[in-house]
Amino acid sequence: MSLPIYKPNSKNTGSGFSFKIGTSKNNDPALFVTAILQHSWDAEKRQGYFKDNQDNPDKTINLKFSEFEVGHIMHAMRTRSTYKTFHAYGEDKTSIKFMPWDKKSKQSSKNKDGEWVEEWVTVPAFSVSFVRNGNQNFVIGLEPGETETVIEFFKFFLSELFSSRRQRELDLFLKNKTQDSSKAQPEAPPF
Repeated sequence: MSLPIYKPNSKNTGSGFSFKIGTSKNNDPALFVTAILQHSWDAEKRQGYFKDNQDNPDKTINLKFSEFEVGHIMHAMRTRSTYKTFHAYGEDKTSIKFMPWDKKSKQSSKNKDGEWVEEWVTVPAFSVSFVRNGNQNFVIGLEPGETETVIEFFKFFLSELFSSRRQRELDLFLKNKTQDSSKAQPEAPPF
């Protein structure tokens, strides 16, 4: 299951982030975030494209987050605080930052005379950035609704992870109980 969010732009500097629930080596659910840089922009269609960068290792990044990192990220999103961490894998060193961002946005509303006017408002957005090896930047801004959706996706992931671990514990308990009862010797009669 995945939650993709793509933000192309006419400057061809957009990014796409995909939050995905995959499977870890021990078959538990695992949370991965894949980011890709925008490849091109079609000015006529006003549309950005990413696909041609999917096999370029300098234009994509894939990170796995632990349940505790997910908890930190959710806390940062809920409280509008910053969460920073660092991942190292092989030769790659990646700085990770989830932080609040006050986005300026135009909003239309009626004034006291009933006329439509546009005014600038501040929207409580959120920014996600991954910087690999100091020079490969993957950044995306999340609108308030997108931030809430990511939080719910993270909650779903944690629920799936805990359910998987609990089921494994129950299966192991039942297996051990069955093995113990098959080894038991019948008791001799009391007479």
